[in-house]
Amino acid sequence: MTRELRFSAADGWPLGAVLHRPASDGPVPAVVTVAGSRHERDAWKRTSEFLAQHDVATLMLDIRGRGASRGDCTYARMGPGQRRRVRLDVARALEVVAEQPGVDPDRLGVLAEQDTAAEAVEAAAGCDGVLAVCLVSPRHAGRIAAALDTRPVNVFSLASTEDREGVRAAVDAYLASAPEGSDLAVFSGLGIGITMASVLQFEQPEAEPLEDRIARWLADRLI
Repeated sequence: MTRELRFSAADGWPLGAVLHRPASDGPVPAVVTVAGSRHERDAWKRTSEFLAQHDVATLMLDIRGRGASRGDCTYARMGPGQRRRVRLDVARALEVVAEQPGVDPDRLGVLAEQDTAAEAVEAAAGCDGVLAVCLVSPRHAGRIAAALDTRPVNVFSLASTEDREGVRAAVDAYLASAPEGSDLAVFSGLGIGITMASVLQFEQPEAEPLEDRIARWLADRLI
């Protein structure tokens, strides 16, 4: 089942997201996907479909200034202070998905990439129901580590070696995470963010798609 949702962040910014819920009778876990600032919510569509096949719901969020959450200012024109408020978008998205019928509010996950990863982790750290976070080419290593210090959760960090900032933040997130169920994957030559998935598919067609690997990890931590 796929449904468009409209809601507002705590500061009133209008947000749009798509809820993808599997056909399951019992309560299911859910993942909020947070695209990077240059992408929109459908960047993680394949991951959402994989999760649905494994009885995990997803809420694919457009952050403020992008897609259905554009509002009156694009993300590209926002200053640093307004961009930091993406954490309010993710926090509200977690509340909304937890309120959905048939969703278990105590089994939530977050998937984020690049420059919105820090805001996503900060929001996740403030939500007791979040058990797992996946970060692809994250930025702002210090902020991510500080947020995870307040509430360690399972983390899957991914980056490619030429993206030195992403590798640093990915490693720091992994080291600050709950050690038992966390994982770290460092590639070479795949680029940054969701682009890594398409490059991997082109260069190594026999390998498991990156979106599926991420979805499998999240499902294993939430089911």
